[in-house]
Amino acid sequence: MNAVEAALKLKDATGCKVIVITMGPPPAAGMLRELMAMGADEGVLVSAREFGGSDTYATSQILAAAISTIGVEDDDIVMCGRQAIDATRPRLAPDRREAAPAQVTYAADIQKDGNTITVKRMLEDGYMTIKVQTPCLITCIKELNEPRYMSIGGIYETYSKPLATYDYEKLKDHP
Repeated sequence: MNAVEAALKLKDATGCKVIVITMGPPPAAGMLRELMAMGADEGVLVSAREFGGSDTYATSQILAAAISTIGVEDDDIVMCGRQAIDATRPRLAPDRREAAPAQVTYAADIQKDGNTITVKRMLEDGYMTIKVQTPCLITCIKELNEPRYMSIGGIYETYSKPLATYDYEKLKDHP
């Protein structure tokens, strides 16, 4: 939720588009609709029987294929939450350059200026400020913000927003 709120704040400030993605069974589409009611522009549900029982590596490859299918532009940011039982998120970083793509974890503050992202990163004993270029991946912590609630208008409008389902056939040819 904190990653979605961070993306929505960037949308409020810059007018960018927010696309939310999750991998799971068909009922997970309800959660995507809630995020769209908060303000996300589009949702993508990655769901197929072939994906059931995926380990960390397979999950990260499937989600990376979904991100690749959507397309990553030079000024895009992939935002994820902090909590997970696996190491899926770091494997999702957009890989559009010869050098390793930028990844910043434990973001407590995010500022965007063109293609430069300034992140205040929480450490055990303080903070570190890091500047990275987009595209990049940022994991967000709960101290970053307080997620907004769905609005009545947002709930009403969510069913007119695009919600795509990416299955095995859609993703099998993407890296």
